[in-house]
Amino acid sequence: MAVKYLIGHWTAGAYSPCIDDLKSYQLLIDGNGKHHNGKPQGQTASTGGMNSITYNISCCGGLSQTPIKAKQIEAFYKACAIKIKELGLNIDKFYTHAEIGEMVRNYQTKKAGKSLTNADCEGKLIIDLLSWNDYLKQNVGKIDLRTLPDITGGAKQTGDFIRGKIKWYLERV
Repeated sequence: MAVKYLIGHWTAGAYSPCIDDLKSYQLLIDGNGKHHNGKPQGQTASTGGMNSITYNISCCGGLSQTPIKAKQIEAFYKACAIKIKELGLNIDKFYTHAEIGEMVRNYQTKKAGKSLTNADCEGKLIIDLLSWNDYLKQNVGKIDLRTLPDITGGAKQTGDFIRGKIKWYLERV
């Protein structure tokens, strides 16, 4: 199946990818900004319910003992720009894993007939999916890429910041 979205992650582990990390993402950026190829698209378990339509790039680390480094995140932004261009996607097809989790949570809330207090991330992505599947629920509560060297914030705020950085690189690659 064709890639429809590029999803940004962190491994929540060490600055170097372990075997499980390499099996979970298509591309990983280590603490020094070096790229490591993982499994092909559709063969990973990165974004629940969406793995057949996503390409997943992950920064190694992300926890308080292994915070994302400035050099690493810049390499991530550039790698995302290159991949977006390769795949023929628009910048609005990039999301962080945290944003996906927020969209799924908001979709579930709306589907249950409850009002949303903060629908910033609720949107077209879930509507674009071919069909709802229960694997999407695995994304609720994900915080991937919420704390970076340049910004700390909510899922949408951080996602918008990252898209801005990727857009800057898109104009230069």
